[in-house]
Amino acid sequence: MRNVLVDPDWDSFTNDNTEYDAWNELKKKIHQLDTKAPDYFPQEGEVWMSSLGKNIGFEQNGSGTNFSRPVLVIKKFNNHMFWCASLSTKQKKFDFYYNFTDHNGEKVSVILAQLKLVSVKRLKRKLYEIQPNTFKEIKERLRGFLI
Repeated sequence: MRNVLVDPDWDSFTNDNTEYDAWNELKKKIHQLDTKAPDYFPQEGEVWMSSLGKNIGFEQNGSGTNFSRPVLVIKKFNNHMFWCASLSTKQKKFDFYYNFTDHNGEKVSVILAQLKLVSVKRLKRKLYEIQPNTFKEIKERLRGFLI
């Protein structure tokens, strides 16, 4: 078996890398944002639009020019970083999807397998807060995956 990391077949890479290049440029700008504490502090149970980027494999991508998608703040560690999970409008019947209806009556899923450590620099705007009982169920389901 060939190790693609050591001996890549560069001719097989025919995908357009334009989105990766655009994301890399945006990521540099996000990284250079002011390093002092932000004037907003995400709280557990809040849904924020976040620049997650152009990713690889089955990792959730952001979309649009900011490569953004909604994420649920799962665990805040400090005012600079937190765990989040990507949200999707596609509900699936998998153990790692938590399906619910948001405050606007939209069907949404938290993709529990997409837990990620994120900097607050990636946050764009707060969208809404999850109902406390729903957030408690989400955390209980996540505990089952982590233990």
